[in-house]
Amino acid sequence: MLAFLQVLNRPVYALLAVAAIAGGLRFADLGQPQERVFDEFYYPKAACILLGETNKVCDVRSDDEKYWRRNQWDVGSWVHPPLGKWMIAMGEKLFGADSPVGWRFSSAVAGTLICVMIAMIAQVLWAQPLWTFVAGILAAVDNLEFVLSRLSLLDIFVAFWVVLGFLCLVLDRRWIERRTPPKEEMAPARPDTVDGPAPAEPRRRVPAPIWRPWRLGAGVAFGAAASVKWSGAFALLGAVLLTLAWETTRRRREARGGWSAFGHALLWEAFGMALFFVVVPATLYVATWLPWIHHFDWNFSRWWVGNQVAAWDYHKDLKWTAVDPATHMLTPTHPYYSRAWTWLIPTRPVSMFAHRSATTQAEILAIGNPAIMWGSAFALPYLVFAWRRKRDWGAGLILVAVATMWLPWFAFTRPQFFFYMAPVTPFLALAGAYLARDLSDMRLILTHHETGDLVASRRHPYRPIVWGYLALCVGLFVWFYPVLTGIPISLTHWRLIVWFRGWI
Repeated sequence: MLAFLQVLNRPVYALLAVAAIAGGLRFADLGQPQERVFDEFYYPKAACILLGETNKVCDVRSDDEKYWRRNQWDVGSWVHPPLGKWMIAMGEKLFGADSPVGWRFSSAVAGTLICVMIAMIAQVLWAQPLWTFVAGILAAVDNLEFVLSRLSLLDIFVAFWVVLGFLCLVLDRRWIERRTPPKEEMAPARPDTVDGPAPAEPRRRVPAPIWRPWRLGAGVAFGAAASVKWSGAFALLGAVLLTLAWETTRRRREARGGWSAFGHALLWEAFGMALFFVVVPATLYVATWLPWIHHFDWNFSRWWVGNQVAAWDYHKDLKWTAVDPATHMLTPTHPYYSRAWTWLIPTRPVSMFAHRSATTQAEILAIGNPAIMWGSAFALPYLVFAWRRKRDWGAGLILVAVATMWLPWFAFTRPQFFFYMAPVTPFLALAGAYLARDLSDMRLILTHHETGDLVASRRHPYRPIVWGYLALCVGLFVWFYPVLTGIPISLTHWRLIVWFRGWI
């Protein structure tokens, strides 16, 4: 164990270990179950159509599917942008559009890379390879991200691009910080002379280049997230908030007050933010539709604009309930809808596959890891404290990522599913690692029995709690593993895993 920890003390080995563990879990027996699961009846077929395969290869059978193929170059998933379906198509191109491994290969790649990128963010924040590894492993054992990494749905690709975008923001901050002089060098004082105080030197401005490659990368990533699902655009709000906060802080090195620094940040960064967080994402979004527009003979206004309006109307008109013709009562239009404010608990995960026999139950349940999800009730308030009290920008990064990808759903009346939390749960894992790291480093402050001075103890009293929590996260992932992968288990075993009625 000690030798393993020593190996992990180098960042590259920590990242490779995260990639190996996360990838091994996600690619193991990826073709099971062999039948289509949940919305795999839509997205893999749409990806196959994009590749130009026949209806037989794409499993397009019903008249409804053939209608959408003719009129939307898609099936029932035409209401979502095409990038996620093109990503699925890459796996189908490699392993076959009629193969479950082909449908799911790109999801497994994206899920693995999410864990690695969370570890990379941790490395930039803390420069401690052990905690880099811990953050990556917590992301790897998040149940929801794991399930979506093994199915051909769009939400894992939204999460991939969102995490990549925030990683680019972190790297952009580091890039510009290395080019910004320390505060004491911004306006060096001159020594007083016999003739009186020396005149102050002109205030030096912090560097504010328009071309910032990592900011461009963030704009591309967030534009790609919106090109998978419109909800990916929520991350652009987080990018603007973080950029303004960080640039305001950077300009305070010019000895400016808070409002003055904010005004200068807004003045000097507005063009760059508009370019990289508006123009670039919008351009990329349109570019992802070019094959679709070409398919319909470049009738841009009739086909593409009309498609966007129709998709908007579809989402706007979705209802939570409808009148059941059998009972004439208002009934939920889907059994697994849930409200956004319940997602941290969660009260209503989504059963994506279930097969019961007389003695066994096989299920794929999209549910969070309880230790990570419920632990965020402690981790998120602690991040607020750390951001405010310690002025730790890393805490702010995690909070903004969670808030901008989760809280907007509170304002929408559109029916929602728990798995919309996919772009949030990697940052909840990072929040757990943040709290665990700080607890692990805490020491008791004692009074010296002779001098009465306050001294720090050499002991770390909270480390057993920290390692117990990390073991619990891994242990619960193992415990839930059968209902994350569809392994047939006894009904008694299944009832021990599915704890609450709302989870059924």
